[in-house]
Amino acid sequence: MDKISLAIPFYNTSQYFEEAVEHGLDNDFVKEIIVNDDCSTEEEWKKLNNIVDSLNNSKIKLFRNELNLGGFRNKYTAVKNSSCDWIYLLDSDNHPAETTLSVIQSIENPDPNICYIPQRLLLYKDDGYRDEVFYNFKYDKIGIDEAQDALLKKTKYIDWFLNTGNFVFNREKYLERLRSGFENKNEPVYACSIAFSYHWMSKGGYYKVTPDMKYYHRLRNDSYWNACGSNSDYSAQYYHQKIIDLS
Repeated sequence: MDKISLAIPFYNTSQYFEEAVEHGLDNDFVKEIIVNDDCSTEEEWKKLNNIVDSLNNSKIKLFRNELNLGGFRNKYTAVKNSSCDWIYLLDSDNHPAETTLSVIQSIENPDPNICYIPQRLLLYKDDGYRDEVFYNFKYDKIGIDEAQDALLKKTKYIDWFLNTGNFVFNREKYLERLRSGFENKNEPVYACSIAFSYHWMSKGGYYKVTPDMKYYHRLRNDSYWNACGSNSDYSAQYYHQKIIDLS
């Protein structure tokens, strides 16, 4: 890969922002850092602007939605506001490991139909490290057939895999494949990453686990998933079943 956009959908997470962008600020591989705010509180919006001003880095480009769109559509908008062919989409309360950007840069002949996903997730709460998720699936690539097989067999970590996010993909393919989910206001896209999985794979996309690529995943009581309450579980089950039912 030549250059990437680091796309960060933001919502009331100013306390984590500097950690999320730290490794991209002075890395020439990252052309731009697109931050798309989903109508955070005025206080949080002000804090975000103050942090960006203090960082004083021209890579950071701030956008703000006129209305709150929710996680799925805010991510779509962040990608739409990006300019590079390849996107690293990162939740604003998470952050990549120190070597992650160099691992992404080393991907040879990236395939626009493949979404490159980290092999390791380091899970922690605000008080420190907690656990690790390590993907060691038997499949070289994961499309609909492999996802169905893994879901039906209840393969370890397949739920995490399909509903984690924080991955690398081709911007054009993303916007094309997820457009219907973005435009259809009736879709229950509260579990935004598994909604991505469904739309990406149902239209011919694949996943590929990328060795040595990892990031830190923060577990929060006030996360978007928890804020959506029972809608998150319903949404996850809805897209699990839609993936299983695809032929």
